[in-house]
This record gives sequence, structure tokens and C-alpha cells, in this order.
Amino acid sequence: MIGNYLLPGRLKTITYRNRTMEKEKRRFSRVAFNVDARIESDGKTYQVSCIHNLSIGGCLLEVAGNCREGAGCIVILPLPHMAPPIEIQGKIVRVHNGKGSVQFTGISRENLVHLQNIIRYNSENPDRIEAEIAEHPGLK
Repeated sequence: MIGNYLLPGRLKTITYRNRTMEKEKRRFSRVAFNVDARIESDGKTYQVSCIHNLSIGGCLLEVAGNCREGAGCIVILPLPHMAPPIEIQGKIVRVHNGKGSVQFTGISRENLVHLQNIIRYNSENPDRIEAEIAEHPGLK
């Protein structure tokens, strides 16, 4: 029997012998996290006015300036009452209409714990986040 399956997050269409099914493509849940941040890439610093969504694997953010797609970067998340800020190495995978998508590629153990806590505390489903962290203890 073929049915429609709705899953949260980005969906990927899979066709198998004239059957179409939707499958979850993302490994990590996204959460809203609206803070000022910045990106360092190609020797420049870009201000981030809004992080539209944040996950353990990457983020979608609104960035002032023209970041280069494919460039390595560091995403810097300054948080109140926390010094130094969280720093995450990444790759800019998409730039379009003032928004950039960053895939995270490296992070210190301490900053990973802080990032996981941000995701936990801002999620509508912390149990799901715990399961994702248990299944994928790092960035991938």
C-alpha cells in the first residue's frame, strides 16, 4: 500500500518502481535562534543580523555582504555571560538573497557541548534532540 508520509524538516523525494515516497534528508533538527553573530571568511568579517535556523550540523543565516559560496569560514556566536564566544568551523554551501547556508565542519569539544545545549533549550522536542545527539555524537 502506498500512502503519504509527512515528516518534519526538509524532505527528499524517492521514486522506486513508480512509487514515490518522502524521506527525511536532514540528520539534525533545526531551531530558531535569533542572535547577532558574525562570520569570518576569506580574511573578512561579515555581520550576521539573524540566524534563521541552527542545528548541530549547520545553520541558515542572514548576512550583510557577499560571502563566497564554497569558502571555508568560522561562525562566531557571542552569547551573553559567556566568554569567549562559541566558534564553529564551516563551509559556506549556499548564498542567495542575503542569506547564507553554512555546513559545520569542525568544533572544539567544549563548544560542541554549548551548541548542543542551545539546540536542546530552544527545541520544541528535546527528547528528539537527545536521540539525535546519541545517534550522531559529533557534527555528522
